[in-house]
Amino acid sequence: MTYDVITRARRTTRRRLTALCLIAAAMLSATAVAVVFDAGADRPAPSTVGPVLVRPENTGDGQANLPDDLDWVDVAGVSVPVSERSGPRISSEGQARGFTRDRGGAVLAAVHIVVRVNPQVGPDVFDPTLRTQVVGADALAMRAQVAQAYDELRGQTGVADGQPVGRLNATLLGYRILSYTDDEVALRLLTEAPSGSGSSLMVSTEVRVRWTGSDWALLAPAGGTFDQAVTVVLDPYTAMFLPFSAGG
Repeated sequence: MTYDVITRARRTTRRRLTALCLIAAAMLSATAVAVVFDAGADRPAPSTVGPVLVRPENTGDGQANLPDDLDWVDVAGVSVPVSERSGPRISSEGQARGFTRDRGGAVLAAVHIVVRVNPQVGPDVFDPTLRTQVVGADALAMRAQVAQAYDELRGQTGVADGQPVGRLNATLLGYRILSYTDDEVALRLLTEAPSGSGSSLMVSTEVRVRWTGSDWALLAPAGGTFDQAVTVVLDPYTAMFLPFSAGG
């Protein structure tokens, strides 16, 4: 399976989807992050995937965490925020590194890494990202899951080995920091993507990043997939997320 944040939510249709957390979706995952690619096979689905019902957490500063110099760049079809102040300071060979050790840097790092671990971006991007920017006990499992998903997608599309396999079709809408320390941050990314029925679906993906001593890295989710981290978000609960805007 893949890591677009929409995957978990669309299992309610009882279709097997290869797809974060967005954004994240997530994104996108969110999403991760980000979009949906249909593998076409049925698979069992959970009985329900409900709205986000978490109580708003107090971060002590109203969560006004993003810098006021945001710009946007395209990564495999997803617009992701960048900042001269908060990062990434290094953007080369498809990677994004060098984020500040603060809330804004953690949020931007989470978005950039989650998008770049989608198999659709191709191994030139996801391989080094997974190798150098994903940590934790399930990091190896995540690498294996993404590599397998890439091979499956490549077989379906006929794309040459090593090339990207499609673009991600999702929009990062917002974020919410659940907990913050200087060493580890938990947050949720809100992502919107097509639902397959002509409408849009909003999902939230819980993402954790950890400070490695020189930069933020994604803490691999349990089992190497975001399956248990993605939740459908109904309209009343979108107000719990701050928008991806300068100073947001």
